[in-house]
Amino acid sequence: MSESVKKTNRKNWLAFLSIALLLGIILRLSFPGDIEYKDDEKYMFGASQSVGVTESWPLLGMPSGVKVNNPGMSVWIFVVLAKMAHASTPPELARAVQILNIFGLFLLAFFSLQLLPETEKPAWCWATAFATVNPIAVLYQRKIWAQCTLPFFCVLFWIAWHFRHKRTGAFFWGLLGVCLGQIHMSGFFLAASLFAWTVIHERLARWGSWLLGSVVGAIPLIPWLQYLLSKPASESAGFNPMNVVQLKFWRYWISDALGIGLNTSLGDSQYWGFLRYPLIGGTGTYLVGIAHMLIIVCAVILLISTAKKGGFQKWFKDSSDNGIAVNSILLVAGTLLTLCTKVLRHYLIVSFPLEWVWLSRMGLKMGRKGQNYLTGIWIAQLLISVVFLFYIHVNHGAPSADYGIAYQYQSR
Repeated sequence: MSESVKKTNRKNWLAFLSIALLLGIILRLSFPGDIEYKDDEKYMFGASQSVGVTESWPLLGMPSGVKVNNPGMSVWIFVVLAKMAHASTPPELARAVQILNIFGLFLLAFFSLQLLPETEKPAWCWATAFATVNPIAVLYQRKIWAQCTLPFFCVLFWIAWHFRHKRTGAFFWGLLGVCLGQIHMSGFFLAASLFAWTVIHERLARWGSWLLGSVVGAIPLIPWLQYLLSKPASESAGFNPMNVVQLKFWRYWISDALGIGLNTSLGDSQYWGFLRYPLIGGTGTYLVGIAHMLIIVCAVILLISTAKKGGFQKWFKDSSDNGIAVNSILLVAGTLLTLCTKVLRHYLIVSFPLEWVWLSRMGLKMGRKGQNYLTGIWIAQLLISVVFLFYIHVNHGAPSADYGIAYQYQSR
């Protein structure tokens, strides 16, 4: 590729990502009072106000969905955010989370444009664009939830892994991997899977530096490990054959990448109502439903094209950086999570932004036509995200579903 072509491509990407990042900022900061505020959010906000003031720093976090308390770092992150942002109300703390995630988007754009080799840039630039407007990303990057702080640290993790052949990169790869798991336990699965897949496909990383970083990162984990060893095995989650049959991880992976998984938050009944939006004079336009159909049609075409070219079989053997990164999550982490626990959609937040790298690589394999399909999916996701925020605002949340009543409409 000539230098002139590289410069033109860079300018085009810079213009597109600038627009995408602006949209990402607006989507995350809009309607600050419409945040979710249920038991988990109340717990984290309460801790952010009391820890270091009336309470000591906790060694453990709140109980997880598998009846095991999270490590203390899952709470510490909110204490630090609250102090840095001088947050004294839930919307202010949520704003700190949103800004942290916006920093993550800018860091991802910098990584994609500046640090990656030319052959890998397009997939990551597309992934950055999707990360800014994807409805699932927007939903989870506005919440007072430990796992919702992961994207920023995930980008740092991938940058460190990219420089794993240098001592500093390998050190922070190990350090951040352990810290991701302390923020939310899904991070342990990511770190273990990437380590294993990297060992299998190459042995050139600075493993001594990686080990040192892992040991340093594990120091705050000691109280949690002591707690875990004292916990009766019967109380911990174990293998459940139904988890394998349901294939939830891979179903969530595809629907998250495409941005068509808001039913988890809205509930099935309200999700069907959401498909009618936006309303004009009380009459449904069904633009959201049309956007879903467009995404599904484009995705099916991409999947069929990839299958016909034998792309999936090639990808499983792909030892490029993109191949190792995607497959470490899609194959290894997905399998481990499926075998060890009941997979929930928010566990996949830790895969940020690899779901969209996976989707983008399929489109790029088809050349210009594939990029047209990616553009169609991106526009449809933007529409769904915008309408979703308005839907939550005009309906005061989703009272009968998981989203619940939005914070500003709750009686306190």
